[in-house]
Amino acid sequence: MITRFLCVSFYLFFSFNAWAEMEDLSSARGDFSDLGSYDGFFDHISVVVTPSKMPQPRVDVSSTLSVLDGEFIRRINMQYVEDLLQFVPGFSVAPYKSSSQKESSYHGTQLDQYRRIQVLVNGRSVYSVGLARVEWATLPLSIEDVARVEVNRGPNAASYGINSFFAVVNIITRSPLETLGDSISAYSGSNGDYRLYGQHSGLNGDWSYRASASTNNVSGFDKNADGYERHDGHRTQMGNVLIQKETASSTFNLDVGANSLKDKIDPVEYDTGSYDINKPMRLIDREHIKLSYSKQVSPSHEVKIQYYYDQSDLNEYHEAILSSGFYNALFDGSSTVPVYESTIVDLLETRQDIELQSTWEASNRLRLISAVGYRWDEADSEHYLSGKASDEVFRLSSNIEYRASESWIINAGAMFERSQMGGAFLSPKFGMTYKLSEQESMRFNISKAVRTPDLSDQYFKWHYVLANGDSSPTSYAVNGEKEEKITSYEVGYYHYWPSRGLSFDIKFYHDEVKDMVLSQKKFTSYTGDAQVEEGITEDVDINGIELEFDWRFRSGAITRFTYAYQDTQTDNATLLKATTPVMISFFGSLPLTDRWAIQSYYWYGKELGGKDYELLNTWLSYELTFGGYSKATMGAGVETRLDDNSLVSKHNNLTENTFAYVFTNITF
Repeated sequence: MITRFLCVSFYLFFSFNAWAEMEDLSSARGDFSDLGSYDGFFDHISVVVTPSKMPQPRVDVSSTLSVLDGEFIRRINMQYVEDLLQFVPGFSVAPYKSSSQKESSYHGTQLDQYRRIQVLVNGRSVYSVGLARVEWATLPLSIEDVARVEVNRGPNAASYGINSFFAVVNIITRSPLETLGDSISAYSGSNGDYRLYGQHSGLNGDWSYRASASTNNVSGFDKNADGYERHDGHRTQMGNVLIQKETASSTFNLDVGANSLKDKIDPVEYDTGSYDINKPMRLIDREHIKLSYSKQVSPSHEVKIQYYYDQSDLNEYHEAILSSGFYNALFDGSSTVPVYESTIVDLLETRQDIELQSTWEASNRLRLISAVGYRWDEADSEHYLSGKASDEVFRLSSNIEYRASESWIINAGAMFERSQMGGAFLSPKFGMTYKLSEQESMRFNISKAVRTPDLSDQYFKWHYVLANGDSSPTSYAVNGEKEEKITSYEVGYYHYWPSRGLSFDIKFYHDEVKDMVLSQKKFTSYTGDAQVEEGITEDVDINGIELEFDWRFRSGAITRFTYAYQDTQTDNATLLKATTPVMISFFGSLPLTDRWAIQSYYWYGKELGGKDYELLNTWLSYELTFGGYSKATMGAGVETRLDDNSLVSKHNNLTENTFAYVFTNITF
């Protein structure tokens, strides 16, 4: 109760002070439009690229969009990129099986290995190919390198293809020109978490580069539902090199990154008397390379080509004692005593993608962007697939922006895709925007998308192979799963007040989801090979409202508030448990002096994984300038859970719900 009171008090204190500041400045200067810009808010509406891949003022787009800009990202003091999504309406971010396996979900529907959003890093899809999911902990991506995050809250397969189902998260990193020089960051918490980051950026003529690296340690959860100590926590090391060349008419980018994850996982109990006797580790090595080149061939025509390669290599090591009965039944043995054996869970996932894109401004009223692409996916796993499986996808897309009048804008597009594994799909979208002014618009959008089965869904052949060569029976897929389908309708309103640095957005939506795959892959055969259960699907209707409110002040103060309400129409209890009907977030940053500032954020999720979740984080920061561009920011804070519940899974429990931390960043 005391912490909730403090949270509300901070909000009211911030609001009253901010309002007083606005009134004072307004009376003194009349209007902010003649003052210098503050992160662009007082000068112009932000330009976004995610809805159609074309630069557009946000007021012109017909899709619902959230933008987390660089100023917000630096203020919020998050350590990991995925945690930023908590401040996007309708998103929840929480670990499920272990601290490393975070699920960033939009509109819920699934707790484990969430697979219904598309995530891009500089246009490169990081959606995994073998077991559909986003492995956030394996991305070679440091939050200090991120310039902005644009989130298309709704299907957008017309621009980004298969699996752009509920939303598209587009993470855009900073140019080396924005980070010239050196910087280091450090974070340490009383719960045992720590993080170190460093980067160097340089410039030579038209060429610029940045090399960055970080090491992270997360202690994880303390105890399971039975009160026993968890074998949880993980450590990552990552590095990234970005090389860029910019001229008046062309841009070249080379992006290379690698990540190594060491993840503690809980021992497995296979059967009565059969269980892991070691403390298993999940090891993942991931690497990528991306090249892109764009050329302005004429004042009205630009072409771009990009290629990327992404590979993830997972190995999970188990040593187990198997009871004689379990061993004999599963591995056709004849032992009379327990058997000590080891096994490896393996998965090698590889993706290659190439795309050619053309952006053409046919007239002042019509712009057209078209693309043709090819993607090759392969998964290699003895455990999940009994070998290799692959898929090829050809795609062709086109999106238009047509200004029918000064007030009406039409945004439409479609993508045709042919998958070797899933067949042919057409994903259209149509939207209209009515501009009430240059800062205010109403919008309507309808879109269709599909989520195709992953390689595991289609070619599932799951068995255990022991170190001595013994192999268990195989559970296998026969027909595979069909594609999931969604039709989404949304109506929204956006308003930006440049004189006050204030933006407001509200969205009403109705989603019709058909053939949502709910079947779980389980090992069911003990005496012989057997087919897994397939074709278990659910039709779901989702209705809701989402709003966000962002306010910037000349003093440097920031406040951001989001609210999401979701009504999910289904009788499936498992699906409902994975859905959070109400989510609220609030962030406030208030300068106290020219050096001191206080920041705080609050997040609430109703029935997240079946139980309410509330979090409050407050910190004090101090900034010191050394001259020139050199400066240091340091601070200390406290994070506390306001509920006494486990987090999503009943086994995710902490001994202490409150911890303190310190942080610093030095740029020189």
